[in-house]
Amino acid sequence: MSVYIVSDLHIWGPDDPLYSVLLALIGNQAKVDDVLVLAGDVFDLFVGSKAIFKKRYSEFFSALNRAGQRGVKIHYIEGNHDFLLGRAFARVQGLELHSESVSLEVQGKRFFVTHGDQADRRDFGYLILRAFFRSVPIRCLIWLVPGSWLDRLGRWSSRRSRNKNPLLVSQLPLERREVLRKVYRSFAAERLAQGYDFVVMGHCHDLDEMFFQIGGRPGQYVNVGFPRVHGSFLSWVPGEDKIHRERLPGV
Repeated sequence: MSVYIVSDLHIWGPDDPLYSVLLALIGNQAKVDDVLVLAGDVFDLFVGSKAIFKKRYSEFFSALNRAGQRGVKIHYIEGNHDFLLGRAFARVQGLELHSESVSLEVQGKRFFVTHGDQADRRDFGYLILRAFFRSVPIRCLIWLVPGSWLDRLGRWSSRRSRNKNPLLVSQLPLERREVLRKVYRSFAAERLAQGYDFVVMGHCHDLDEMFFQIGGRPGQYVNVGFPRVHGSFLSWVPGEDKIHRERLPGV
C-alpha cells in the first residue's frame, strides 16, 4: 500500500504535456490498495461543475474512474485554482474530495496533506479573498454564470497573477524566501507535534523539505514544489521512514 502525492501541475488544457503525464501517473503508477493524493492546483482553472471543464478533462475523469475500479484510493484536495468541485467529482468511484486537507494513516504511519494556501495565517488579504470565493453568494454566481465566461475570466486572472508574482520561491528575494520557508516549516512542525509522521504541502512551488525531532519523535515536512519545472512527485512505500521524490512518468 504505497502513497503517491502530486500537486501544482497547473494544467492549462488537454494539449498541455503535463496532462498526459498526469494520466500516466493515474493509470500506471498507482496499483490496488495504493493511495493517490491530488493536492490542489492540479489544473490552472477548474471551478464548479461547469460542462466546459468536465468536457475539457474528460480523459482525466475516465482515468480516475478506472483507477477507483481497480482499487486505488483517491483523494483530491481543492486548491486556489480548482475548487467548489463537489458536483463535478460526485460520481468518481473511489474518490474523496477535501476542501482543505486530508489525514491518512497507512501501515502505521500518519500523513497530513494540505494544499498549503492557508499556511500563512498572517496573509489576511489572501485568506479573506479565499473565503469570499467560497461564500454562498459566489457559489450562486458561479452556478448562474455561463461556463465560457467563467473560463475567460479565470484565464485572465491566472495570467495576471503569473505576471505579478514569481512562479518559484527561489525567484524571491532571499529575505522573503526565508520568511516564507519559516512559515511553512512552522506550520508543518505544529502538525508533526500533533502526532503526524509526515506533513506534505504545495502551493508555494518551493522544492523544500525538512526533518524534525519533536517530543522524541522524528517527522518530515515536504513541499511538492512546481512539477512543471522540477519534474517530480512524491512517493512513500511501506517500511520507509521518509517520503521520496520521483521523476514524473515521461518527464
